[in-house]
Amino acid sequence: MSSFKITLTKDFIILKALVAILYIVLEFYYHNLISVTYEYMGFRADFNLNNYLLTKIVFLLLLAMSFTIYNRSKFLYTIYLLLIFFFYIPNAILFSFSNMAAGPFISNAFFVCIFLLSPYIKFPIPAITIPPKYKGPVLVAISILLLIPIIATFKLNINLNTLFLSEIYETREKFSKYLNGYLAYFYHFEAKTLIPIALVFFMIQKKPLLIGLFFLILLYLYVISGNKGVYFTAIIVVSFYYIGKDYISKISYFFLITLILFALFPVIDHIIGAPKPILSGTFINRFLFIPALTTHFYFDFFNGHPFYFAETHFLNMFSKSPYDMPVGFLITKVYWGAPTAFASNGIVSDGFMNLGYWGVVLFSVIFSLLFSLFNSFNLHKGFYGIFFSYIYIFLSAPLLTCIITGGVLIFIIICFTILNDEEKSTPTLPKGGRTNTQVK
Repeated sequence: MSSFKITLTKDFIILKALVAILYIVLEFYYHNLISVTYEYMGFRADFNLNNYLLTKIVFLLLLAMSFTIYNRSKFLYTIYLLLIFFFYIPNAILFSFSNMAAGPFISNAFFVCIFLLSPYIKFPIPAITIPPKYKGPVLVAISILLLIPIIATFKLNINLNTLFLSEIYETREKFSKYLNGYLAYFYHFEAKTLIPIALVFFMIQKKPLLIGLFFLILLYLYVISGNKGVYFTAIIVVSFYYIGKDYISKISYFFLITLILFALFPVIDHIIGAPKPILSGTFINRFLFIPALTTHFYFDFFNGHPFYFAETHFLNMFSKSPYDMPVGFLITKVYWGAPTAFASNGIVSDGFMNLGYWGVVLFSVIFSLLFSLFNSFNLHKGFYGIFFSYIYIFLSAPLLTCIITGGVLIFIIICFTILNDEEKSTPTLPKGGRTNTQVK
């Protein structure tokens, strides 16, 4: 009689422990800081024990079910943990500590759970990679070509104060006056995909001049726009390239550093003596809890009233918006009384907004298939920072926006033609650092 044996490795246990500790720390932050300081935004203290127990049971199940994905693909396993951290935990905390509606919590739990199927899907990758000696020049040529109209428009109208996270909104206002039409697409392609890819590509190739060039380009795209996402992308891409020797160590370092920063934020905020917590508000609230809160707003607003892609440029010819303003502004007008602010919606709330719960299912499947495709390529582990950035883009932007404007489609094309290493087929992590589709 055959027996089924499960062996839990040290890395597997440590990562689970780190995620669990971060969950507890975020609960502490929410109860003692977020729901008190930012109550005016819609965060409220209304603890529900039954909801709390339910979220913990689901959390333990999500951790327990991850054993298979851990064995089949270390890359997908680390993405799965990021989904728990960014999507599940904040929504679970709102559901239990603010007694909010169950729909967003269940939908985000489903979104994370369905990702467990991603390592079982493998796409055949056709051999269409261009010759190695042309890869670098092609990448440089494309990046510079799209950069030319941006430089021609904004020239050296830069604000160096943005490097210190100052005068951000003034810079954004000036930038938005000139960013329209094709220039907007060029800027997003460059900032979110092409320049980060080129930066990592030449870091792998050890080309210091080109590394410096593309890092400066990324900073230029930030100082002309005040887009903090671009600023943090530069930091994230470089950091994830250097920290950790493989996917597991990279995500372990990320969770550990995050835990240390969460512990230091209150101390630094106390030393600064600001009337409101600066670091806790900027990072924890902005990057984790506000996306969860706006998800609840979208679910509440569109409950029973699907939107049918009425704001999507390619599909709104079939379904017109019944509102006199973009939905993002309408949401903030209704729930915050601030019609000049824009409430971003991520992939889960975008699915619900357009097709109800069927949209949540459809978009969750598309997301899992997308990362199954990424897992089918033979990519250098140094590109992990770009995938990390994409996770946050999907957290705060609609699906089609992520794929088109966010540069995901461009990234896929570049993977096929430039980044995919056809010669690597062994299922291990060689000394050189390249990884194949199933890392064990």
